[in-house]
Amino acid sequence: MSVKDEIKKLQKEIERHNFLYHSEDNPEISDAEFDALYQRLKSLEAEQGESEDSPTKTVGSKPSKGFEKHQHLKPMLSLSNVFNDEEFKKFEERILKRVNVNKIIFAVEPKFDGIGISLTYEDGILTKAVTRGDGEVGEVVTENIKTIAKIPHSISFNVPKIVELRGEIFFNLDDFNSINRSIEKDGGKVFINPRNAAAGTLRNLDSEVVKKRPLNIFLYALGGFSDDLKIESHKDFLIFLKKNNLPNNDLITFGDAITASNAVKKILDSREALNYEIDGAVVKVNDFNLQEKLGFVSKAPRWAVAWKFPASEKFSKVNDVLFSVGRTGIVTPYATIEPVLISGANISNVTLHNLDELKRLDIKVNDTVLVKRAGDVIPQITKVNQDVRNGSETPVKVPEFCPSCGNKLKEEGPFLRCDAGMNCPAQLFGYFEHFVSRKAMNIDGLGYKINIHLINLGYVKKVADLFKLKQHEAELKNLEGFGEKSIDNLFASIDNARKPKLETLINALGIPEVGETTASSLARHFKEFPKLRSASFEDLMQLDSIGEVVAKNIIEFFKNDPIGIDELLAQIEIENYIASGDSHLDGIKIVITGSFSEFSRDELKDIIKSKGGIPSSSISSNTDYLLYGEKAGSKYKKAIELGVELIDETKIKDFLKI
Repeated sequence: MSVKDEIKKLQKEIERHNFLYHSEDNPEISDAEFDALYQRLKSLEAEQGESEDSPTKTVGSKPSKGFEKHQHLKPMLSLSNVFNDEEFKKFEERILKRVNVNKIIFAVEPKFDGIGISLTYEDGILTKAVTRGDGEVGEVVTENIKTIAKIPHSISFNVPKIVELRGEIFFNLDDFNSINRSIEKDGGKVFINPRNAAAGTLRNLDSEVVKKRPLNIFLYALGGFSDDLKIESHKDFLIFLKKNNLPNNDLITFGDAITASNAVKKILDSREALNYEIDGAVVKVNDFNLQEKLGFVSKAPRWAVAWKFPASEKFSKVNDVLFSVGRTGIVTPYATIEPVLISGANISNVTLHNLDELKRLDIKVNDTVLVKRAGDVIPQITKVNQDVRNGSETPVKVPEFCPSCGNKLKEEGPFLRCDAGMNCPAQLFGYFEHFVSRKAMNIDGLGYKINIHLINLGYVKKVADLFKLKQHEAELKNLEGFGEKSIDNLFASIDNARKPKLETLINALGIPEVGETTASSLARHFKEFPKLRSASFEDLMQLDSIGEVVAKNIIEFFKNDPIGIDELLAQIEIENYIASGDSHLDGIKIVITGSFSEFSRDELKDIIKSKGGIPSSSISSNTDYLLYGEKAGSKYKKAIELGVELIDETKIKDFLKI
């Protein structure tokens, strides 16, 4: 292939990937792969000359249909890339040569992996929000943006006649995972990654859907503005943002080139601890006058670069695609792959979620696949490298029958389900594991090994059988690897669990989407188990913390009775909910984070529940208080952002009245 032919091929390929990324929000290749294609095209064009219609001279792609279009006052440009200290040094040298100064002060901040947005304020009022689009023209998404609580609809400090503010829309990783769990439970198609979720949400034509998803934003740059705005540097711009309560990132550093280089490395080191995705750092000249003197080249400013980080993704080979059965009967495909180390974790199994994901990926056994840790936490396969297929690949065999019990499987949307319930060993085992776990009935001595034995031997066919194990005492004490003392301790723990608190039992039942917090709310409201069991849909909907989906799950659970509730009730004595004399926390939602010198977090949860409070695991605008100790992390930051009242360890005893 001639150089000219390769240039033409690369131009078409990059244009296609630009369109998929910016307009369809459905990229086929990773950022690292795109960067490699782009750098190859630039190097070839440097030798042969570039054409006016080359993608190296354009930004993004044309906006898609569905929203009103709007032209930015000032183009939203891309950034040139550097990948190491040597390339950054050359960037600095070019600046020093062009502006003839001895030293440059840089600003360094994370490069967020989200969706570009431009907010326009006119006389202090938010009038328009526009996506990046092709850099010149974007889509108007004002109503969707106004659902983001962090974005003020008006500003009052240093207000110009008009100003565009540039930022990035994204999801916090815990919110992204929560959204996907909710979608998966409802039988929908999960988002591939947080960027894809943010793009799909931001460009949803129904703002009510957008309102239900907690989009986030960081503002990081000025766009166009009127002459009456007096800001002389990026540091001044940050002051403008803060005084107007406009959201910006706090991981920003100012300093010379050495400081900037060290700041980039510090951001890279913190990458895995962040609650949002980044793919690099942005280094920009702080002084706006110098920025103006430096100007632009092609589609990028001369005064800023993106320092790209190594991708947290690698290629591996699929050894097999198997199917696992969960405690609710959902059959989930997963790939076993050649072990690969990504961001410090050795990955050998990767979930494929559902049948839709199998079809989307078109994955086969023996395929070479790109594996990524979503948010540097959850392993996922982002693409199949079909270019290297050699004929050894074989199609995935989707099971017709349950791999655990042989029951005929049913297709429910994108999911396969086994409806055998407790007659399916995998479902029985999964349910049993949940029922006896520390946060449910808390029965010591029942680990993976003995649980498998109890089910395989037929001693436990439903949860009520757990409380009848005494009749198998002799056989259990003769099992290899189980001593007489350990079995005695197990029986003692089972006896201690015969009088569960109402909220403990509700959580242990394993009703879909009913966890500790919801169980506590149900117990406090209904007080007695028979009242909960006979509650109508309307009764359940009276609780603030119960939505339609959860209410329907509760009704269906008691109607279908997959666990044999009457048999279980015959073996236990439920302790009805009784508010303690001190119920000053009644109905108050409290989140706990960090470590404490005098209490464990579980002890604090128990104290809160005993006083009528509702301990929760995640921060939201509905949270009333955050109790925090050392190493509080992302929940502490989110609480500050949402204005949640904070209680540190020195004030906990007074707050709890203990």
